[in-house]
Amino acid sequence: MMLGVVLAAALSAQQAAPCPATLPNGTAVRGGFAPSRDLPDFTIRNREASHVLVKLEPADGGGEDHVYFIVSGGEMTIRGVPLGSHTVSVAVAGRFAPDCRSLAAAEAIYRFEQPFVFTRAETVNPDGSRDVRMEGHWIELGNAGRDDAGGVTITVDAFNR
Repeated sequence: MMLGVVLAAALSAQQAAPCPATLPNGTAVRGGFAPSRDLPDFTIRNREASHVLVKLEPADGGGEDHVYFIVSGGEMTIRGVPLGSHTVSVAVAGRFAPDCRSLAAAEAIYRFEQPFVFTRAETVNPDGSRDVRMEGHWIELGNAGRDDAGGVTITVDAFNR
């Protein structure tokens, strides 16, 4: 009898708690950039009827990817995006896999064909002062015109890679 109770408790402990269906707006599900005033921002407005997961990854395929949760009707600004080109993918109404960090399924999954380029240029003026110009991005995600925005459909595996 005691062995049965111990075995049941062990099996129960092995079962992971279910992933949340929703998170606070702007939550970094995977990765997450450290905010920096010396690096550009990326602002995203979600006009989809449901939440979205937005993934940024270096366009050259190297380095860590970063996934953010944005509620329906929500907006967030990712501060401190590293300089360079980043591929942006979006999962609409995504459901988490058991690890609560990767995607199991979504209503729609797409990737923007062109990478987003984040830059910073500093010029020195004749008086010795400096001007810094950073180029970040702002996008609005919505139900209509995903193809018009340059989005191509991708698979769950492609989103998770």
